[in-house]
Amino acid sequence: MSGWHFRLRQAPALRVDLRGITPAALAELSAAQVGQLRVGHGNAMLALAELFDVAPGTEEGTLRFEGDLGRFDRIGWQMDSGRIRVEGDAGHYAGGCMRGGALQIDGSAGLLAACEMAGGSIDVKGDVGDFAASTLPGSMDGMRGGTLVVHGQAGERFGDRMRRGSAIVHGDAGAFLGSRMVAGTIAVGGKAGAHAGYGMRRGSIVFAAPGAALPAGIEAALTFVPNPTATPVFWALLARDLARHGGAFAALPARRIERHLGDLSADGKGELIVCL
Repeated sequence: MSGWHFRLRQAPALRVDLRGITPAALAELSAAQVGQLRVGHGNAMLALAELFDVAPGTEEGTLRFEGDLGRFDRIGWQMDSGRIRVEGDAGHYAGGCMRGGALQIDGSAGLLAACEMAGGSIDVKGDVGDFAASTLPGSMDGMRGGTLVVHGQAGERFGDRMRRGSAIVHGDAGAFLGSRMVAGTIAVGGKAGAHAGYGMRRGSIVFAAPGAALPAGIEAALTFVPNPTATPVFWALLARDLARHGGAFAALPARRIERHLGDLSADGKGELIVCL
C-alpha cells in the first residue's frame, strides 16, 4: 500500500468534503489518478490537484496532509485501515464513522470529531469542538469503539450517547460531558461542566485531575449516589489502561477513588469516578 503527501496550495474559498480520500482507496492509484480524484467544494466538485500539490509519500499506507485544513471536513471518514496525518487543523467530522486505522491531527478539530467512530484510533494534539465522540445529527448511537485522545480542550456534549470505546481528554470538557451515555469510558484530566453524566445509563466517567472532585454545581450530583463498594480489580485494570496516556492519568494506579452511581433519574447504572 503506497503513501501520499498532500501539500495545501492555499485555503479554499468554501468548505471541502474529503470523504473517500483514505489510504485504502488510494493504494493502487498513480499520482495522476490521485490528483484527478474529485472532492466536494461547496456545491461543486474539484480535483485534488487543484487544492494540493500531490507527491508520493515516504511512509507506506500513510496519507500526510501539510497545511491548515480547518475548512476540510470528513478527513478519515469511514476509514478502515492505514494512517492519516494532518499537520495542522482539521475541519468538522474528522474521523467520523472510522472502523480502523489511525488518524493523527497535529492541530485542533472542528465539530463532531470521532462521531459514530467504531474502531481504530484518533489522536488530536489540540482541541475538539462540540459533540466529539457523539452521534451524527438525527442518529441515536454515538461512539461505538476505538480510542479517541484529545490533548487540549473538548467542547459541549463530548461523548453524547456514547456506546463503547475510550475517549480521553487531557484538558477541560464542556457542559453535558457523557450525556445520555450508554457504555464505554470517558476520562478527563481537567475540569468538566456542570451537567456531566446527564441522562447517563451505563459506562464510566473518570475525573483524574489532582485533587479531583465532582464538577462544581453539578446538577447530576442530585441523581447520583455515593457507593462505597470496593472494586479493586476493575479499578486496577482501568487505571493501568488510562495511565499509559500520561499527564494527569499517569499516577491513577496509585490513587484512591470515590464512586457515584446513576443517573438515577434515567434508571441508569453508570458511574462517576473521582480520583482522590
